[in-house]
Amino acid sequence: MKQEGNYSGETKGIVSLYGKAGCQGNARQVKQLKSAGYVVQFIDLLSRKLEASELTKFTSDRPLHDCVNQRAPLITSGEFDPSTLDEDDLLQAMVENPILIKRPLLFYRGHFACGFDHPLVEQLLGETPPELGCQKHDACNHN
Repeated sequence: MKQEGNYSGETKGIVSLYGKAGCQGNARQVKQLKSAGYVVQFIDLLSRKLEASELTKFTSDRPLHDCVNQRAPLITSGEFDPSTLDEDDLLQAMVENPILIKRPLLFYRGHFACGFDHPLVEQLLGETPPELGCQKHDACNHN
């Protein structure tokens, strides 16, 4: 199966990527995974509400506070300060407001990851440096 991008071999498998529709950073990450030979199943994190038990699968290998999207409008406006919450309350806030979740969430062959700075991404892409997420110049609204 030929993939778009530079990769011309057989597919390496399916990566489920939970991101934000319209996010240029997530679009670059999808493109990079496809170029590396993966089929990417994109799931809109803001439409597909995760239960707390599902979210913890993605975040269990790092402190939950490290899995917060620091560019979320609630945080940048000063309306919400995740550092004031314990992990249970923060988890509930992230379930109720998925924009607070650091993106992307990834699932590949039984492995879960939160963020494109996760060791799973290095495993998927090898020596290729991963694309950065949302940048200030991106036209993404409500990061």
